[in-house]
Amino acid sequence: MGKLLRLLVTLVAAVGLSTPLLAQGGGTIAGRVTDAATGQPMAGVQVQVQPNGARALTDAQGQYRLTGVPAGRHTVAAAFIGREGAAQQVTLAAGGTATANFSLAPTAVALEGLVVTATGQTQRRREVGASVGNVDMDRQVPLAAVTNLSQVLASRSPGVVVQQSSGTTGTSSRIRIRGANSVSLSNEPLIIVDGVRVNNSHDSYSIGVGGQNISRFNDINPEDIENIEIIKGPAASALYGTAAANGVIQITTKRGRAGKTRWTVFGETGTLVQENEFPANFAQIGRTRTGGRTTNCNIDNQARGLCTAVADSLASFSPLDTHSPFRDGVRRSVGLSAAGGSEVATYYLAGEYEGEQGVMDPNDLARVNLRANLQGQLRENLDVTLSTGFISSELGLPYNDNTAFGGVSAGLLGKAFNCTAQTPCGGDTISQGFFARNPREFFFIENRQNIQRFTGGLNANWRPLSWLSAVGQAGMDLNSRWDHQLVAPNVSTYSIGLAEGSRFSNRIGIGNYTASATVTGTFDPTTDLQSTTSIGTQYIQEIFRGTSASGRALLGGTASLDGASAGFSVGENNQEVITVGAYVQQQLAWRDRVFLSGAIRGDDNSAFGQDFGLVIYPAVNLSWVVSEESFFPGSSFVDNLRLRAAYGQSGQRPGFRQAETFFNPVAVRVGTVDVPALTVGGTGNVLLEPERSAEWEAGVEAGFLGDRLGLELNYYDRTTRSALVSQPLPPSLGASPSRFQNLGEVTNEGVEASLRARLFDTPRLQADVTLSGSTNRNRLVELGEGIEPIVFGFDNTQRHTNGFALGSYFQREILSFADKNGDGVISRVNCPGQVRVTGGPECEVELSDTAVFLGQPLPTREFALNGNVLLFGTVQLQALVNHRGGQQLYNATGSFRCAIIQNCEAIQNRNAPLAEQAKAVASLMGSQAGFIEDASFTKLREVAVSFLAPTGIRRRMGNADAVKLTFAGRNLATWTNYSGLDPEINSNATGNFTTSDFLGLPPVRTFTVRLDVSF
Repeated sequence: MGKLLRLLVTLVAAVGLSTPLLAQGGGTIAGRVTDAATGQPMAGVQVQVQPNGARALTDAQGQYRLTGVPAGRHTVAAAFIGREGAAQQVTLAAGGTATANFSLAPTAVALEGLVVTATGQTQRRREVGASVGNVDMDRQVPLAAVTNLSQVLASRSPGVVVQQSSGTTGTSSRIRIRGANSVSLSNEPLIIVDGVRVNNSHDSYSIGVGGQNISRFNDINPEDIENIEIIKGPAASALYGTAAANGVIQITTKRGRAGKTRWTVFGETGTLVQENEFPANFAQIGRTRTGGRTTNCNIDNQARGLCTAVADSLASFSPLDTHSPFRDGVRRSVGLSAAGGSEVATYYLAGEYEGEQGVMDPNDLARVNLRANLQGQLRENLDVTLSTGFISSELGLPYNDNTAFGGVSAGLLGKAFNCTAQTPCGGDTISQGFFARNPREFFFIENRQNIQRFTGGLNANWRPLSWLSAVGQAGMDLNSRWDHQLVAPNVSTYSIGLAEGSRFSNRIGIGNYTASATVTGTFDPTTDLQSTTSIGTQYIQEIFRGTSASGRALLGGTASLDGASAGFSVGENNQEVITVGAYVQQQLAWRDRVFLSGAIRGDDNSAFGQDFGLVIYPAVNLSWVVSEESFFPGSSFVDNLRLRAAYGQSGQRPGFRQAETFFNPVAVRVGTVDVPALTVGGTGNVLLEPERSAEWEAGVEAGFLGDRLGLELNYYDRTTRSALVSQPLPPSLGASPSRFQNLGEVTNEGVEASLRARLFDTPRLQADVTLSGSTNRNRLVELGEGIEPIVFGFDNTQRHTNGFALGSYFQREILSFADKNGDGVISRVNCPGQVRVTGGPECEVELSDTAVFLGQPLPTREFALNGNVLLFGTVQLQALVNHRGGQQLYNATGSFRCAIIQNCEAIQNRNAPLAEQAKAVASLMGSQAGFIEDASFTKLREVAVSFLAPTGIRRRMGNADAVKLTFAGRNLATWTNYSGLDPEINSNATGNFTTSDFLGLPPVRTFTVRLDVSF
């Protein structure tokens, strides 16, 4: 860390760039903010002395008051999402008071909106040269239609792709911002809540339940969120350092404002419905060569002469329909919040209970969210914000996806007969057509997770001099997790393992600690030029402590490890990673319309190789509000125009111990005694460095037709070098089989666009619509000299190979198929490498000799249409339609049913379409190409209809400020050519690239009704 300290000293010396005169005395700036259209007061508007001075939110009467402002001339700005910002200059005498009133009009282009920067300060959007996405919780998100933060983020900002991988309550989603950068490390974004870096693990469950997992991202309560900012790439995230290469999602929770206490209460109830249609199981009954009866006289066996089909004896049955393991799920939520305060101190207090029962019996969630945010003006030049949040939850998970115990899997892999006492199916009287037995028989297995999580942050903003300000932040995210499973003994007779019972109990503690300090000096070299210099440092510590224990053969009636008598196992995992960084940023503003910024950050990290030094991340960006130049032609068509460009670098650290050579303790049997010993755990690389992503982007923002139409267009080009790749080591070294090297290079290139329009803005009708879209072209440029393509995924269908997108699908392609002998059946008989039958038909399926590219798992394009209509001030309609395309999905369910279980229609029914038969037969030949399908889709994500109570009704309810009743639905319709259950399913949600539809529960449909009352 010594190198970094020397760098910090050098940066601190930069504060000597200026020594302006100190202002004398402190005064007050006060005023009122109103709606330009109605003249009504606007609450919650942020007013700030620019660039880093005092700030406040307006109260219910639209009033604000800024105290402790140094004497002199200041720019005061008012900003509110979806409104045209305003700024004006005031002159304040020592100890005096100045007035600045604002009137804000709706706008489609928000140049004056505020953005929270990596330094903890705020900056006007017009000053930022990189694209920053924004999710306005009030205007864009109908809370009745979303149940977690992943759903809030989905389809709200171009360039951000959220894949909901399952319909199981509480499970993970995959989040990608501008594609994927890393071959070996996580591609999930960095999450910051109120300045605190929080754990964002998407594989947060240590006991396998088939395929799905749990995400800590969804611990964050949407009810408490004020705003979400999305820093999309290195061009904007350089100052976030070695963690931000995949983008940053910055969440600001709600704050109080001066005035009377505003109470808000809500209640919500809803239903979760499994409405997908599942394919039936098929079996062709036939006669063998010896005349015996067979229930698997499939088209392949017929073609090979192994059996003859009995006419009109094709059996089919769907146990998932007849003996459904599903139920209608239930969702309930209730919450209360209070916000208020004075000019000296404000508060926001909230509590919520959320309960949800999934569509299968073992799936349930119970969660309590508590939040307390306090702001205090300790002195005229010092304000402090304390943010705290606490979560207590318990989640139960069912088996699903890749497991015989799952409800979906047991049905899709089942029989073509309803196996009951009346139709025993060969003596099996309890399976009822399922694979082994009705999955309800396994619902007694408890897979549960208990969470106790506290996130707290302290932010201090000090303005000791008129030209000098300082921001200090400190916070922690503490997660106490208990993953446990209980298989009660003597409940099931399905297998010995289940009958004897077992217990898993894993205790895990995760801590993320953040501390940073930034000092900013501002002065005006000339009347037209303003200079802002910031220097700072940051400390980040990530800790993981885990202890696991398991045992089997439980004593009857026991539910703990104390009752286990066999199979004992214990393990411990301890990890700690520390990052120390320092940065400097210089900003120049010319006439408040041209903004140039340059920055540099240096990081040292304990996961770097010991012989690797500091990593340096530079950044530069330019923003030019062209429409405010005198030469810009006045036009009733173009209202404002901003051009911007940015370049920056950020990185991602190696994994824990990837740079170290270490040993694992083991017990070895010597004679009759167990003795301790060591094995090589990993072979480190002392020169291992972080992956580095460099990105440049350019964009334009424009407003048209009186700011009724807004356009934002971005182009980005990102290259990740020094990507970590596992390199095999010669066995003769006596080391581990491989070690990580900085060998790879990955690129992502794309366009993002957003078109916002206010179609109507009258007292009777207000309507706005947003059309957004993005494209991404991902390529693995270089895997590393001498590194063979990395093959992985279900059935080895995916690979990382030079020149193609990461995780691309490769298989031997079906070049042609034909029913050459006219028997109505596609056959593999006499095909190369297949069964030879003398006198049999010619080969009817031709495959390529080698595997070829068949597509990629990540979409290349996404579009969303978001509409909001308000009628007569009392009826509001919100809807979101989303299209995603350019991606393929491996329908492993279809392949497995056809080739392994052999119960799909294409392999059993000789009247099935020839193309479907060819897919099934090719899978018998070892090619899954026919089941790698186009997974493009269009979905009606959500619809919400709200009724806002008029004044008369609100008076009868005790003069309530607002009463809203909302009816909402989610996942209401899907249009796709994909033949599987759902084009969004991913049966390995935690996989970096592994993507397939394998026996998973599709996303469910939800209907909710919600009542909100404020008073």
